Amino acid sequence: MDTSDYGVCMGHRVLLLWSGSQTPESIQDMVTSLTDKVGAGGQVQVEHVDRLGLSGHNASNFDIVLSGVCQPCIATHSPELLTEMARVLKPSGHLILQEPVLGADDSTRVLTAQKLASRLRLSGFVDISQPYTVSLTDDELSELKSTLVVSTAVTVAQTRASKPNYEVGATSQLKLSFGKKQETAVPKVDEDVARIWTLSANDVLDDDVELVDSDDLLDEEDLIRPDAASLKAPECGPNSKKKKACKNCTCGFAEELESGNTSQKSKPATSACGSCYLGDAFRCASCPYLGMPAFKPGEKISLSNRQLKADA
Repeated sequence: MDTSDYGVCMGHRVLLLWSGSQTPESIQDMVTSLTDKVGAGGQVQVEHVDRLGLSGHNASNFDIVLSGVCQPCIATHSPELLTEMARVLKPSGHLILQEPVLGADDSTRVLTAQKLASRLRLSGFVDISQPYTVSLTDDELSELKSTLVVSTAVTVAQTRASKPNYEVGATSQLKLSFGKKQETAVPKVDEDVARIWTLSANDVLDDDVELVDSDDLLDEEDLIRPDAASLKAPECGPNSKKKKACKNCTCGFAEELESGNTSQKSKPATSACGSCYLGDAFRCASCPYLGMPAFKPGEKISLSNRQLKADA
């Protein structure tokens, strides 16, 4: 039996897993071929696939695990079985398995090739190869389909995977530095570059430097003195809506109001309803003349001293 593709070398410890469907002759031929590969310094151990969890093998004991490589192959690998294989493998050890797979998922215990690769990954294996179909005769395929009792097309796929290069549950100390961090050095400024953007007093006095005359920047319209009336803001002055000076008045209207020289005349107070002079019977509820006697329109109202005193 050809075992050259399994990567078995001198001194390797190999675990060969078989199921109840293989004949003793095929298993013996496989063991003989593997023994010639590992030599006297290696070891080939045979175990039934259903008894692996009860065998009590030490962790990290084998370099290579072969499962289902003897035909006919009808054994499927559960997550618990794959986890046990990962336990007995050495770090960076290899797993080579063959398992019946379906072309389409029919919700049976037989997986598709994609689900088989996913199960290997969830069991802790890495570097999982793309499963490829093992060539079988028509009689072997017919027997395989009748044994597994499946309705869709079934084939045997072989895939390879590796255990990570560390042991399960291994720990490693992290090197953390809690010391004071070194201050980052400020990059040195190139003196030649800094000199280009520096203007000193000597550069201004240099005869080669041409300075622009500020008077040349003014037009004839800029030299005309503006009229005082044109400087008044539209919201300030006697012609504005508010008839008062603005907060920061610069047109002189605030000074005119303080000196009393403004030509603005104050309008006499007028009644909103026009009936205040007739008496309380004709006055509204908010009239300021409530309680006062009737008066003629435009007459100034004056109160006597008795009316100004509160009732005792």
